[in-house]
Amino acid sequence: MSDINYLGNTPLGKIQNWQDSKAATITPISFPGKDSGKTEAIDTLGIIAYMNLSGRFTGTFQTIQSYIYAIKGILDGMQTSSQALKSPFINATDYTDTIRVGSMGGITTVTTNKCTNSSATFSTNGIQVNDIVKNLNTGVIAYVKAVDSNTVLSLMDSGGSNVNIFTVIGESYAVTATINVKVLSFEVNWELPGLSYCNYTLSLIQVA
Repeated sequence: MSDINYLGNTPLGKIQNWQDSKAATITPISFPGKDSGKTEAIDTLGIIAYMNLSGRFTGTFQTIQSYIYAIKGILDGMQTSSQALKSPFINATDYTDTIRVGSMGGITTVTTNKCTNSSATFSTNGIQVNDIVKNLNTGVIAYVKAVDSNTVLSLMDSGGSNVNIFTVIGESYAVTATINVKVLSFEVNWELPGLSYCNYTLSLIQVA
């Protein structure tokens, strides 16, 4: 599945592996007084979510290189800049204490300008306006205009006009969820010959 996964406005191509973990932080702190030397740190109860992605860009050398430059630019500014990570895999299994979960499934009813799945849980999953919806059969992308119910999404194009991207029962879809992240590291490995494939590993930290 390609270009339904985005870091900021940069597509992440095909994500092959997604690992996530959470860690509590210990913050060093000193207290005034005669016993301050015995106090090294306190548990701030801060929970930090880390994500490690591996994936592959495919396409022309120039197109792939533009993605690499874009992500490296985010990495260079990671101390001051957070980016939206959009993917149907966000919070999919391990972050059950949040309500932002992507969604994947199949169309059960064809309705103009809608994404309808009788077994979906769009509202429960926290799907929001402007989340990306992709028809995985045709590759066409739309955006969530409204969450009509747990099983129905209204769709629009990038300009806000109604758009119809599902015309056949059973067509597969994916809907993104969104979290804000900062980039910790980004490594790439080009494949020869042709330089039309580039594997990458990407480490992220979730921010508020």
